Amino acid sequence: MSGDKRWPYSEALAVAEELRDFLAGACKRIEIAGSLRRQREDVGDIELLCIPLELGLALGVDTLDRAIQTLMVHDVLALRPDVKGRTTYGSQNKLMLHVLSGIGVDIFSTTTEHWGMAMVVRTGSAEFNIKMMARFRQLGFQGHAYPWNGKGKQHGSISTPNGEIDCPTEEDVFRVLGWQYIDPRERK
Repeated sequence: MSGDKRWPYSEALAVAEELRDFLAGACKRIEIAGSLRRQREDVGDIELLCIPLELGLALGVDTLDRAIQTLMVHDVLALRPDVKGRTTYGSQNKLMLHVLSGIGVDIFSTTTEHWGMAMVVRTGSAEFNIKMMARFRQLGFQGHAYPWNGKGKQHGSISTPNGEIDCPTEEDVFRVLGWQYIDPRERK
């Protein structure tokens, strides 16, 4: 686990780009998020947001999972335990470790309809997300990091008393907030 260690932006970006490029074939869309996207001088981990290929999922083949497993077999990625020693490797988030560098890698999945909300949340910063969620509450809405999971909970979306609001772009999220779009480097 990476803990409090920080890595220079350029080192982490090189690892993130390599992973993104390898996983791209298993995804409809994949982008770098988090503090790398905000272009912080140093980062504590790498966050990748993706939309897995639907065709593979429809056929019962999780192409993203297969690509990640390939990286694990070749000792590029490993499961990363959290502070309680548990590992998270689910359908919507996978907490990994880039073995060579020791950088934590979080791989998050979402849907096309919720890409914008997921990208805003995964880009952060934590302080920005707190302000954004407070604004949603002020509007009578709730913001979530993940799309609907089918178990009575809504995630990665914006829910209102009348249903969900799709936000396929970040601009859609800012429009719902009633805010001008804020460049990731300015989200503090």
